[in-house]
Amino acid sequence: MSELGPDRFDLVAQVPPEARTEQARVVIRIGRLTAHQVNQVVAYQKQHRVNFAAAAIQLGYITREALMAAISSQYSYPVLSGSSGREHFSSELVVGHEPFGAAAEAVRSIRTSLVATALAKSTRSFVVTAPRRDSGATFFAANIALAFAQMAMPTLLVDANLRDPRIADIFGLPRYNKGLCQALRGRDPYEEFVVPEIVPRLSILTAGDIPPNPQELLSSAEFIALTSNLEQDFGVVIYDTAAAIEFADASIVVARVGAAIIIARQHDTSFEEVTTLAEKFRASQCKFLGTVMNTF
Repeated sequence: MSELGPDRFDLVAQVPPEARTEQARVVIRIGRLTAHQVNQVVAYQKQHRVNFAAAAIQLGYITREALMAAISSQYSYPVLSGSSGREHFSSELVVGHEPFGAAAEAVRSIRTSLVATALAKSTRSFVVTAPRRDSGATFFAANIALAFAQMAMPTLLVDANLRDPRIADIFGLPRYNKGLCQALRGRDPYEEFVVPEIVPRLSILTAGDIPPNPQELLSSAEFIALTSNLEQDFGVVIYDTAAAIEFADASIVVARVGAAIIIARQHDTSFEEVTTLAEKFRASQCKFLGTVMNTF
């Protein structure tokens, strides 16, 4: 696709200030929208309360596949829809499949906050956990990891849930292939167990086999050494864990990693559960990075 002249970018000025986003700029450029088409997209956007990209797609001015392919190739931005070999990635990866959707926007907003707070203060490894199962912790961990990769940050997602791991399933990997469990029991370098760059700048360390002694493995000197090595080798390291109130595993991982985010599901997780867990983490000298309310 040829480069467009500056007049094409001037059309962004016709978009209302509240909707004048990088998304609109990209769509106008890739779709080669005219001034008339921009006006129609803005009108449709207001009427149906959708974002600029969705309005342009629904009006037929650009196809979703063309938009995803262009973003991926022109901006080196890992998207999943229409990407060859990534069809097996779960639809839960909204940051990759629906990068202009509300859930993806929310994840990127949290990423921006983490960059400005945690990463700015050299906290580059953190645990994602929830008081109880089915709160969306794994959903968030997978999406925030992909979001960091999309900003060209070398990222590693570690499935430290040795009770009911799901990261392998989400990324279409063999569930019981080599993973964290084997890395902690063996003597081979940890690199032997990492799936490198499953998408650009995102690597995965699955849980591997489910062991009979998860707490002992996560309490081991090998795990402490591993967390240190991973932080040296990656820009961001994100750990998914078992439910923190149901199992002690999460508290062990948090104590080793040193920072945590708590996920709470709207209308399900109680305020008391969140505050109890936060106090418990603070007592272990953990940096509590905040709570994410999951509404998706």
